[in-house]
Amino acid sequence: MPPPRGGQRAAGWGSGLGSPAEPWDDVRDRPSGAPLELVNFILIFCAGWLVWRRPERERTAFALLVASALLMALVFFVGSRGSVLPGLNY
Repeated sequence: MPPPRGGQRAAGWGSGLGSPAEPWDDVRDRPSGAPLELVNFILIFCAGWLVWRRPERERTAFALLVASALLMALVFFVGSRGSVLPGLNY
C-alpha cells in the first residue's frame, strides 16, 4: 500500500489502527545515526593521529578513545531503545 499523499489519511497506515501517518513511520524516512557515527570516526582518527604524531599526548588520545566508546554505547542504547524493554505500559 503506498503512503498517503498530502492531507490524505489511510486506515491502517501509521502507528495505530486507522491513525494518520506519522512522519517517521517508515524506517527509510527516519533520521539515521550517520552524524554521530561520523563524530565517532573523527574521535578515533584524532586519537590515532595523536599517538602517531605526538606520542607525548597519549593521555589525550586515550581520553578520546574512552569518549568514543561511551558515544558508541549511547548510540547503541538509543538505537535499540525499543528492544531493550518491550513496548508495554509500565
